[in-house]
Amino acid sequence: MTELDRLMPVSHRRLQSLQSLVDQYGKGDSNAMGQIIGLQEQLTADCERLDILVKKEPAHRRQTAKYRYDQLMYEYRSLSTALQRHRAVQSEREREQAERSELLNREFTANDNTDTILALDAAISFNDKAMNSDRGLDRLLDNGAEALRQLRNQRSTLGIIKGRMSSIVSSLGLSQTVMKMVERRSTTDQYLFYMGCVITLLIMFLLLYFVI
Repeated sequence: MTELDRLMPVSHRRLQSLQSLVDQYGKGDSNAMGQIIGLQEQLTADCERLDILVKKEPAHRRQTAKYRYDQLMYEYRSLSTALQRHRAVQSEREREQAERSELLNREFTANDNTDTILALDAAISFNDKAMNSDRGLDRLLDNGAEALRQLRNQRSTLGIIKGRMSSIVSSLGLSQTVMKMVERRSTTDQYLFYMGCVITLLIMFLLLYFVI
């Protein structure tokens, strides 16, 4: 039996032990962390040694050995990622517990109450201003939407009128000058429509930037 064949099962057993300890830590057993650190050090050393041994394997066995090694590394990295998540949750839990304990043990004074009232007043005032700005923006949006609807209706009406005038002009044999004047008016109305859209958006941006 080669060193690779002896070390691979040992590493898998250590990996299983690490899995069990990580699960315990995730359930709140902080005492498991010491054993977890020890197993991580052993597994890291195992993986480094296995990497060397895999490269020394004969060609006909190297692919199989590489597959077993990659599988071991994948499971080890997955456990390390799970441990990091558990540690982040544990740190957040400890921070919340410390803040809760500090709040419960804190002695409030008259100045504290005054500061709290002032902070609440400022928050209420800001909220009122934000609500007023929100209502103003709603009105502005409604006005802008109505203006855009009117412009679209005017554009549609001008299109109908242009079609009818084209028919009339064709039937009466009038000059092309009248048609060109109508086309220029239609183009001008389009420019006014787009300018109205840009101005409306600019006003909304300025209100959002300076008011809120």
